[in-house]
Amino acid sequence: MKKLLTTLFLTITIFGCSCDSTEPPIVEEQPGRRDYTWTVDTLNYPYNTIYRIWGSSPDDVWATSPGGDLDKTIFHFDGVSWKTDSTVRSFSPNSVFGFAPDNVWMGGSGGKIWRYNGVEWYEFATLVKNGQKNIGINNIWGEAPNDIYAFGAYPDANSYYTNSVIAHFDNSWKMLNTDGIRGVIAHLYRDEVDGKIYLQVPLPGEGINFDSTQIFEYSPETSKLLYRSVWTRGKEAGISLIDGRVHFILGQEVALRNNNQFQTFLTIQNPNFYQRIWGRTNKDIFLLMTDGLVHYNGSNQEYLFYFNKARTQIFGAALFEKEVFFITYESSTNLNLIYHGVLKKGGN
Repeated sequence: MKKLLTTLFLTITIFGCSCDSTEPPIVEEQPGRRDYTWTVDTLNYPYNTIYRIWGSSPDDVWATSPGGDLDKTIFHFDGVSWKTDSTVRSFSPNSVFGFAPDNVWMGGSGGKIWRYNGVEWYEFATLVKNGQKNIGINNIWGEAPNDIYAFGAYPDANSYYTNSVIAHFDNSWKMLNTDGIRGVIAHLYRDEVDGKIYLQVPLPGEGINFDSTQIFEYSPETSKLLYRSVWTRGKEAGISLIDGRVHFILGQEVALRNNNQFQTFLTIQNPNFYQRIWGRTNKDIFLLMTDGLVHYNGSNQEYLFYFNKARTQIFGAALFEKEVFFITYESSTNLNLIYHGVLKKGGN
């Protein structure tokens, strides 16, 4: 009997220790830091406004402009300086996205998709929908090298880009159904919690109504309009992907989608909020204002920097663990600026 009890005690002890030792520790999300050292690079190409940016690392960042000068549409940062290869291409890139230094994609005018293999850019495909080649690929996003979406629109009979387009790549490009959607698809993301795809779709007013932004829940079988707002200051809408969750910008509020409902995550009281956000986590979010860039760390909002000129805005961001890049356009000077922030060593 004593032997049986000893054996039972040892078994419980061993299994108990094993279970306790394999439990993952609970790591609390830390507030994002604000102790950046900022530098500003000026890309003085007045006819080439830069709208998109993506990078695999702080030493490998790409930015694109749809033109004017066709030899200054693709820019690259190598950790030291920004350069363009001065190659003339019959292609106006509207978007850039990638997965590695040798696997980068661009989409643009004429339904064209280009790819970078680590050595050179080359034309990969031309997308066609309903016999239309005049497709503007507005953006590209994906979760894996064989799971990529390219999206935008082609013009209607009145030359407004209202015929929505979504193409999917799984080793070849295929057009997806967009019935029930009108407008230029600007952003497409999948939420990792509910698994659903959400769209941000600006719709031109065609000279009759106000321009507006629509937010859809999307699948190739059906689409559901969730929200719509006119382009009036303080009321615009948008979406952003932060730490795997789609964040919905609904006027002065930022919401998440839970149980098929919007749940407010953050309210921005600042009347200068410009309805664009980027972030690493829910405690490390950058908020665009009409007068500068604000940071939210999970408890409060604080300016990181102010713009030097009025009518300045940020079109996109590339965020890394310790460095950030914001492509910024000064309307009054017609200059492209890259605000580059580096966290100080040893900071908290």
